[in-house]
Amino acid sequence: MRQSFREKRREETTPRPSDSRTSSVQNIQCLGFPNPGQICYINSCLQSLLTLEDFVRAISYQEHLWNLIPEAALMRSFMDIKRSHLSDDAHLKISLLAAFKNTIWSPEFQDLQQKDAHELLTSVLEQMRWLSPMLQAIADSMGKSYSCPVEDHMVLKMVSTRTCKGCGLGSTREELFTTLSLDIPGGRSVGQMLQDYLTEKEVEYNCECGTTTSGQLLSFLTLPRVLVLHLKRFRFTPPVELRKIHDPVIILRELVVSSNQDIGCYNLVSTINHIGLTGEDGHYICDGVDRDVGEEDPTDRWFSYNDTEVTETSGDSVCDERKYTSYILFYRRQSDRHCDMH
Repeated sequence: MRQSFREKRREETTPRPSDSRTSSVQNIQCLGFPNPGQICYINSCLQSLLTLEDFVRAISYQEHLWNLIPEAALMRSFMDIKRSHLSDDAHLKISLLAAFKNTIWSPEFQDLQQKDAHELLTSVLEQMRWLSPMLQAIADSMGKSYSCPVEDHMVLKMVSTRTCKGCGLGSTREELFTTLSLDIPGGRSVGQMLQDYLTEKEVEYNCECGTTTSGQLLSFLTLPRVLVLHLKRFRFTPPVELRKIHDPVIILRELVVSSNQDIGCYNLVSTINHIGLTGEDGHYICDGVDRDVGEEDPTDRWFSYNDTEVTETSGDSVCDERKYTSYILFYRRQSDRHCDMH
C-alpha cells in the first residue's frame, strides 16, 4: 500500500526507540533545499510557506482550477517543490528550485545575485493573488467556486483614520496587507512593536483649513489566519548605503491581537533570519515548527533549515537565538478554544 505524505514524513522524521539523536538528525536532512548559488532567500521563504500546512492544503485543494491556465505556473512549481520535500535527490530539487525562480514575474529576481527575502515573499503572494479573478471566472464557468489561498490565510484589512490637527476634520480608508512592516526600537518585544505600529502618528497633510499636519491612526478591521510580521532591519542611509540594524528584538511565542470585530490569539510557527553585517551580503536561514505537531501536542519540536543542513531545535531556542537576526515572523491563529486572553 502506498504511504501517505504524513505517514512517510512521520517515518522519516521520528526516531525509532533504537535510534540515537544523531540518527534522527540524519533522517531529517532530506527536508533541506540545495543552494547552487545565491538562493538562500528563496529556500528560506519556501520553508516558511511549507510550514503553513493549511495554506499549502488550500492551494492543493484547488489544483483542478489553477492547473488549467499557464499563468499559474508559480502554483504548479510551488506544489512540485512541496511534493519533493522529502526527496533526497539533490539534482531534482535544484531543477525544481530553478523552475520556481523562473516562474516569478518580477524581473529583479531573475539574475544570480542575493535578494531580499521579504521582497521575494511579497512578490510571490501578490502573484498568487493576481490570479484570483481569472481563476474565479473559470470556476464560475464550471459551476464551481474559487477561494484565493492568500486572501483566505494572509490578507488582513486595516482602517486608516486621518484627523486634521487644526479643525478636527477626519477621513477613513481601508487598506489590505499581506505583511506588516514594523520599526525596530532596540530591546522591545514584538507585541510592543505591533502596538507602536498602531499608535497615532503625525503626518504631513494640507487641510482646507490651512493646517499642514494630521494624526494618522491604524487599526485592524479583520484578522488573518496567518499574521506575517516583517522587522525592518535594513535602512537606507546617505548616499545609498543599505545599513543593517542589529538591535535585539524580544520574540514572543504567543501574540494576542485585537480588531474592530474580534480578538485573535497567535502562535509563532516560523521565522526567516538574516545572518550578516550588511544588507548587501549575508545569508538567510529559516526556523519552522514541526508540521506534525498540532495545537493539542505539547511537543516543542522545531527544525532549523540552513539550505541542505537541517537541525532539530525548539521554539524557546529559536526565540532566544534569533533576537539579533530575526527578519520575518509567521504567527498562526489558534482556534478560539485554545485562546487564552489573559
